[in-house]
Amino acid sequence: MPAAVDACPGILALHPARDGHVARIRLPGGYVSRAQWTALAALAGELGDGGLDLTARGNVQLRGLPAAAGATLAMRAARAGLLPSGPHDRSRNITGSPMAGLGGRPPLRRLVRALDAAIVADATLAALPGRFLFAVDDGSGGAGLAASDIGLRRAGKQVEMIIAGRLAGVRVPVAAAVPAVVSAARAAVACGVGGAVTRIADLADGGARVAAAIGGSLGPRVPASDTRLRLGTEGAAGSAVLVAAARLGRLSRAQAALIGGLLRADEVLRLGIAGRVVIPLAQPPAAALARLADSGLLTSDGDELAGVTACSGTACLRALADVRALARPLPGHLRTHWAACPRGCGRPPDAELVVAAGPDSFLVPGQPTARPLVLLAGAS
Repeated sequence: MPAAVDACPGILALHPARDGHVARIRLPGGYVSRAQWTALAALAGELGDGGLDLTARGNVQLRGLPAAAGATLAMRAARAGLLPSGPHDRSRNITGSPMAGLGGRPPLRRLVRALDAAIVADATLAALPGRFLFAVDDGSGGAGLAASDIGLRRAGKQVEMIIAGRLAGVRVPVAAAVPAVVSAARAAVACGVGGAVTRIADLADGGARVAAAIGGSLGPRVPASDTRLRLGTEGAAGSAVLVAAARLGRLSRAQAALIGGLLRADEVLRLGIAGRVVIPLAQPPAAALARLADSGLLTSDGDELAGVTACSGTACLRALADVRALARPLPGHLRTHWAACPRGCGRPPDAELVVAAGPDSFLVPGQPTARPLVLLAGAS
């Protein structure tokens, strides 16, 4: 199939929806500076519907855009450093461990920046589709290595290579990690990624030739251990970090402004799965926590929606149900992602999928048939 199989939106390729057009803005590593965060909120408010949707890959989506907004969006995004290369708009999919560099953990920001720069500098890699995923992990998880096409897992002064979510049997020094990733990505394009398929695992050989391009071979699968961060604060008062979450993954412009104002000047926000936002704080954690809670953000794992996420619901042309209005905790299911159609868009890797079969009927794992919501919510 041609590259048209890549339906993921970008800044230059807007996606039509019931509520207007959708733009996805890539934030490599899930890292975003205060200036960029402010620019995102302004773009949402002035061109879109005012909200920021946080994706499962640490990116941001703007909704409610008129089709004619594309040129203005691109110009302003480029000015804010959010679109360093038009041809690579949808290729810059890099997830990172959201707590890297905090609390004594190994830093990843320099490695993520170097990888992003290398992708943008390589014309061949502009062919990578929007579903293709690079993951950079500090060893503590949270980067989605199991779901990645090409992954790096830091181990001291070396980096372990992952291809199609599987160990490649290759370790390289940190300084050699980015060239190794580029070699693997170029091999993926040569093998048909971005043309016949969108993911390395979908190649006929499962990615064996890609692994061979860096001197490796496909080994065991990486355990799917990624889970959402605990909500609340950690660390000493002088270097405290706060983890909050957007309800159902969506922030208002006021909430975004509050988050940006709490960020320490020398740091970046980090976006994790399930709408988590990691904020290295510039003020005492107790006061910051109270302000975020008052704004409607989730700040405690005891909140009833802490384990619940949802897709865009009726804003999507494929939607069968208003999942954003119906999503709620279900007895016996700790973490759920409510999807308005079988595609299950935006599902965090640690969540069970609750799929709409109709306006008020859902299929839940472990149950053979769809059931009305009233029965699911009342089940024991």
